[in-house]
Amino acid sequence: MAQPVGIVREAIFAFIAARNPGLPPGSVTGETSLVTSDALDSIGILDLMMHLGDRFGVEIDEDSFDLANFASVDTLAHFIDDRRAA
Repeated sequence: MAQPVGIVREAIFAFIAARNPGLPPGSVTGETSLVTSDALDSIGILDLMMHLGDRFGVEIDEDSFDLANFASVDTLAHFIDDRRAA
């Protein structure tokens, strides 16, 4: 059984792959920055946060849009998982 953060992490990868099908397989890793990479544009990041909020039942307010939360795929997965546990 996957760890909870693993489920969130996989949801992020699936969203990025669906949103940006031109990315080569394996080009986005857990360490990939969502801010500085070409994985998502700014609208894509907002859409991802809404998607994750809906999928995992977490409320994401504008204070949550701290760039530190997008330092990497793994950082965002942990942030969402922490919000789920709260």
